[in-house]
Amino acid sequence: MKKSIRLTAAAIAFISALLLLSGCQNAAQSSNDSLNHSGAVSVEDSKEQSSGESGEGSRDESSQGQSEGGETTSQTENKQPVGVDGVQTNGQLVVDIDGRTWGISLYGGGSGENYAAYLNEFKEKVGMNVNVYSMVVPTAGAYYMPAGYEDYNASHRDSINNIANHLVNVINIDAYSALEQHTSEYIYTRTDHHWQPLGAYYAAKAFCEVAQTPVKELSTYTTEVIEGFVGTMYAFTDYNERIKNDPDVFTYYIPSTDYTATYYTTDFRVDEAVSGYTSIFVEQPVSGAYSTFMGGDMKIVKIETENKNGRKLCVFKDSYGNAEIPFYIDSFEEIYVCDVRYFDLYAPDFVADNGITDVLFTMCTFSAVGENAEGIKNNLLTQ
Repeated sequence: MKKSIRLTAAAIAFISALLLLSGCQNAAQSSNDSLNHSGAVSVEDSKEQSSGESGEGSRDESSQGQSEGGETTSQTENKQPVGVDGVQTNGQLVVDIDGRTWGISLYGGGSGENYAAYLNEFKEKVGMNVNVYSMVVPTAGAYYMPAGYEDYNASHRDSINNIANHLVNVINIDAYSALEQHTSEYIYTRTDHHWQPLGAYYAAKAFCEVAQTPVKELSTYTTEVIEGFVGTMYAFTDYNERIKNDPDVFTYYIPSTDYTATYYTTDFRVDEAVSGYTSIFVEQPVSGAYSTFMGGDMKIVKIETENKNGRKLCVFKDSYGNAEIPFYIDSFEEIYVCDVRYFDLYAPDFVADNGITDVLFTMCTFSAVGENAEGIKNNLLTQ
């Protein structure tokens, strides 16, 4: 029997407030400085606690350096990359780009073949009547890594292409190209390892176009702005003052389509503590801005919309996927949001029992090639 985990709305603000005091500090310390001059840094996901998720034992998408053989590599001061105006700490790069400070995770690469194999197995179990999609999302280092750091940052594109080439009857969504067309826009956060909701919009739009569901223009959404956001990169870089002193503006978008959200525990029992809460937007302290979307990860959220088109979407995701959810409300009748790390049911039965027509696996490259992908096997495909 899988162990059930509960998250109450009353804990959300408290959890977020603890972020910079405990969760991310532990994650940054557990990230080994794993750069190697013989090639790119090799990365596995660390058990970190990102904005708004501290205290939940959250495993997210920052780097924990390991060699491809699984052995942790070592790092000494004289092996750290120099040049540009960057400093490297715990596998993260701090660098000025066009006068603004960025924290960028160095990517170690990986084949992602386990991820592809698990999706293929999932597709076999749910059958041909359910559309299954894969959308692996690059992180900021795919587009914004300064010249001179090539030996320390593997190709996100290569990992994504390799995954796509190993999918069988699973539809690949090319988020890489969709985002690449908008790199001059504010699509990634500078002080956090996540993307901006604007980047999530372009990826979500690419998915909806392939899935042949309606997608509205961004101008139809209500814009909300959070000023002064300093996210996970502050702790991941051992509290680099340059990041602290150059905060982000975090902008998110509220859909015009009416909907009702219901919050469940990870074994799909109504969470009575938040039974009266029907929005997917949860007010956060500024430091937890990214957890505005549903307050974090350790839950299942069902969203019922006014769209009566018969399309029901289940999103299996890491925390990157949270920012996509508002953009699917215009496209599907029902949406089920589930995290691959925190799911206590047999997913093929969950899909059948709820009449789900479409399943989207969406996560960042660090998750797809690393430990988080194992959640698909261990949490979704294990009875």
